[in-house]
Amino acid sequence: MGLALTSGPLLVAGVVWASPAQADAASYLNDTHHVQIVDFDGGDAALLTVGQKLCVHIWYGYPPDELAAAVLQNSDTARGADGLTPQQADELVYYAKADLCPNY
Repeated sequence: MGLALTSGPLLVAGVVWASPAQADAASYLNDTHHVQIVDFDGGDAALLTVGQKLCVHIWYGYPPDELAAAVLQNSDTARGADGLTPQQADELVYYAKADLCPNY
């Protein structure tokens, strides 16, 4: 019985002090810019939309490597040789998950 009495206040304190997970668009854009990922046609708004769409696919259970392959294919189709590298496609998926998918 003593354990229940002492763990109750600790549980309440943990809930009060825990901050909710939130998407961090500024970090996502900063991280993607740092590895030279930009959206030539739509700017940061389009880049953020791509990241948010990746979060939806991550939530549905698509593996990161499949998402990176799809991102790379779309980039090659749209930009040709000026598209993303395989490493940048992996990083785009990674940063979307890390910065924009707080519930994953």
